Amino acid sequence: MKKLKTKVFLVIYLLLTTFTLIVLISSLTTNYFNEKNSISKILSGFSRPPSTIRRDNNFDKSTTQVPPKEEPRQIYLDFTIYTIILDDNGNYREIVNNTSSDEINEDNIKEIANTIISNYKDKYYIGNLYTSKYSYAFTNNNTLVIMDNTNINKQLLSQLGISILIFVLCEIIILIITYLITKWITDPVRESFEKQKIFVADASHELKTPLSVMIASADAYFNDKDEKWVHNMKNESERMIKLVTELLDLAKTERGQDLVMKENNLSNIIESSILTFESLFYDKNIKLQYHIEPDITLNCDEDSITELMSILIDNSIKHCSEKGKVIVNLNRKNKQIILEVKNTGLPIKKEDEEKIFERFYKVDSSRNRNSNNYGLGLAIAKNIVEQHAGTISAHSQDGYTTFKVKWNQK
Repeated sequence: MKKLKTKVFLVIYLLLTTFTLIVLISSLTTNYFNEKNSISKILSGFSRPPSTIRRDNNFDKSTTQVPPKEEPRQIYLDFTIYTIILDDNGNYREIVNNTSSDEINEDNIKEIANTIISNYKDKYYIGNLYTSKYSYAFTNNNTLVIMDNTNINKQLLSQLGISILIFVLCEIIILIITYLITKWITDPVRESFEKQKIFVADASHELKTPLSVMIASADAYFNDKDEKWVHNMKNESERMIKLVTELLDLAKTERGQDLVMKENNLSNIIESSILTFESLFYDKNIKLQYHIEPDITLNCDEDSITELMSILIDNSIKHCSEKGKVIVNLNRKNKQIILEVKNTGLPIKKEDEEKIFERFYKVDSSRNRNSNNYGLGLAIAKNIVEQHAGTISAHSQDGYTTFKVKWNQK
């Protein structure tokens, strides 16, 4: 069970973590390439010849070369861009344009430009926007355009830091969610496993008792040849056969095999089942009343419904008070088919109303006078009802204990 819980936890945790990573990485990657595409478009835009702005003492506004109207200079306020004129040998000659609002240190720009010229031979370079300080492009008119990546570096690193923080917070939330989901998934399995262990232990105990009696009776018979020991063995053998039969019936109903589901007249099945027990009611001096609404049909397995009625009626007879009464009702109400089997006698305690349908569960000895009652009949009845998409419940009120079965009609 512990291994199953660990596996479920790891699978859910890895799935949620992977999904979170995919979302965060996709977001970072999308933003990164958006920035890279923006830089690429800006650098590509400088492939046109720039306007030449001389920076010397003889500068005259009247001599400024104005570019044609069809090729205006683009200004990018969000980026710092330097435009460098190169000489015929591809070396730094002068800076002719920049978009920085800060005072320009031309020596620094010259140093950066010479480093690019001497170390990089690519005509176009952007690099890693997390680490590269500059991007550049050599244009066809012997110009070098340098873009300062400082702001983009800071922005992307800030987003990366925020994403890591979000991931850590998400991991904490994922651990909590994974624990709750794992518990929700494995709790029914754990409960079923525990019930299975209890079932095996109870079945072993119930089988061990008659076997022990049979062995002791056999030893006693060999000692004194008294036939009463043979009768004891016969009685215990019959008890074992009854228990094994009920175990097989329980296993059969839990598997849900061999059911022939078809539209049957439920009223006739119920009435026939009741009439089978008439002689037993007479022998036990128990009064029987039944009210069966005619021609109620249900998509069901006839043998299973007959077994269900046998269990409920047999249970009502066993626990009915002396000279008491058993009432069976079948009717339609609000698009439901309702079957009730009532008997007078000692009530079922409130806390036992659901437990009595568990395998091998027995209430106090006053309701288990018959030694052949193993606590399997109502468990079988519940399985039959659930196989037919119904519900079964029990409660005691006004001197009657009532077992109620409901089926919804379409």
